[in-house]
Amino acid sequence: MKKILFATITSLALLGGAHAQVGKAASEATDAAKHKIDEKRADNEAKKSGPVGKAVNNVKSGYHKNRAQNSGEKAKKALKNAG
Repeated sequence: MKKILFATITSLALLGGAHAQVGKAASEATDAAKHKIDEKRADNEAKKSGPVGKAVNNVKSGYHKNRAQNSGEKAKKALKNAG
């Protein structure tokens, strides 16, 4: 009886960890999507702006591009750890 109880508790603990990793992956994927949207918005603003605005918006675009890539890689890592 104790072995069955221990196995059940262990299984539930492992499933809880997997759910947390999947939740983290979803959160990171959402962040990546938001950064991608902000990157596109900054690119669009750069096209409309003067020389200083272009420089500022190109920096913003680069920042959001890097953050989107980083969040995407974190999401992949979290899913890999969940499986």
